[in-house]
Amino acid sequence: MRFIRYGKIIAWVLPIMISFTAFAQAQTVSFKLIKVIPLPTVDRGGDVVSYDPSNHKVYVSMGKTDAGGVIINADNDTLVKVVRNGIVRPGGIAWNNKYVYWTSDVHLKENKGGKDVTVKRFGRVVVVDKNNWKTVDSFTTIGTGADGIWADQKLGRLYVGLDNSNWIEEYSLGKHPVFIGKISLYPETGDGPDLGVLVSAQHLLYMPDDSWEEKINLRTNQIETKTNIAPYFPVSSISHHPNTKGQIYDPQSKTIWVGTNRSKVFVFDANNLHVINQLPARAGVDQIAYDPTYHFVYAFESDAKGFNVYNAQTMKPVTFVSTGYGKTHTGAVDPSNHKIFVYVGEAHAVYVYQPVHG
Repeated sequence: MRFIRYGKIIAWVLPIMISFTAFAQAQTVSFKLIKVIPLPTVDRGGDVVSYDPSNHKVYVSMGKTDAGGVIINADNDTLVKVVRNGIVRPGGIAWNNKYVYWTSDVHLKENKGGKDVTVKRFGRVVVVDKNNWKTVDSFTTIGTGADGIWADQKLGRLYVGLDNSNWIEEYSLGKHPVFIGKISLYPETGDGPDLGVLVSAQHLLYMPDDSWEEKINLRTNQIETKTNIAPYFPVSSISHHPNTKGQIYDPQSKTIWVGTNRSKVFVFDANNLHVINQLPARAGVDQIAYDPTYHFVYAFESDAKGFNVYNAQTMKPVTFVSTGYGKTHTGAVDPSNHKIFVYVGEAHAVYVYQPVHG
């Protein structure tokens, strides 16, 4: 009798839960600009924005010059620290419980005929202590074009994507990372890796490379499967071929959402990388962020002067949020308060948005 009674209760409650979910999905949502955080840079560029849940900080890579990196308190939306020591042309950002790892694309220049000419280029990773935000180490990568970076605390490994060399370098994780080896990517030539996503629980790294999306097993350092998005676009003699870009992993639907430079977002089955859906974007997408509670996927687009919002459950567009400025191509989400931190390059600032339901 007790089991039957519970069954009746479950049968009674379930429709209410389903109705509530449907109501929540049917609600309209807007995005309110709640704070503008000026950045100490005049560069219109800017690169990766990343949220660290261990300390509620947002890390920002400023510009393409010597502007450095910024730490923002995600709780009160204030700038905490600017780190410039060694961080030149910053790109990707990773962290563990003690350190933040920043990639830098260093250009050494000489004046030739009255013009500054790049004579040497190399990748650098800068290690910053999270206790005092001081640089405690830096090292030069084997390849060039240091871009994306990922810290796998379970494996004790640091992975660095080398855009120009078209491979991933593996290092030990800690205060002084030590080189371990390389992970080959496909194809060996062409546009190199971009902002992939680490799924540490499964020891997988999903990597955009040229027009391909690749699934890398970090236990074997081998590509398990890969998919080319080029066949999904018309062949053009005047346009650059499609590139896969920044992405997120949705653990609920087990999907990978991947931006492209061709005004589309692809949704892949995370297991076999089959294409499930294609969604329109206003412009090329550089970075993607995800709020797992609201099931919102955010795609940041430089030329569109804003970002697209998608519903991860329905796989449909929700809205477009305009910042009014170009170079709005990176951003991050704090899932604890649902705020979106958007690097607005031409405004030299981080714009903070809050979803408003109703």
